[in-house]
Amino acid sequence: MSIEHRVLAIGDIHGCSRALDALLRAVDPTKDDVIILLGDYIDRGSDSSGVIDQLIQLSTSHHLIPLRGNHEEMMMDARRGPELLQFWQRCGGNDALRSYGIAEESPDLNQVP
Repeated sequence: MSIEHRVLAIGDIHGCSRALDALLRAVDPTKDDVIILLGDYIDRGSDSSGVIDQLIQLSTSHHLIPLRGNHEEMMMDARRGPELLQFWQRCGGNDALRSYGIAEESPDLNQVP
């Protein structure tokens, strides 16, 4: 008896939690499937926090391989100094900050999990 599974690749979610939810409902991943996340979960869309919450929840029941995209790299770099923070904000980071209820003017990145 062979075990059937799929390898699913998902990329460039960019804070669009409703689109991610619709995609997951359409492909209906099983516990035997491998889901490779190609990064860019955050920024630009209005619900980066919702996307991250969905992916964390999905990781409790499915085999995920999450890769970090350039937007996650920018967010991590933003913790290193004000110029890098401003760069990330210009590239969509303000959308991610708003989704966490964080003020854009003086963001505390420690509030972002």
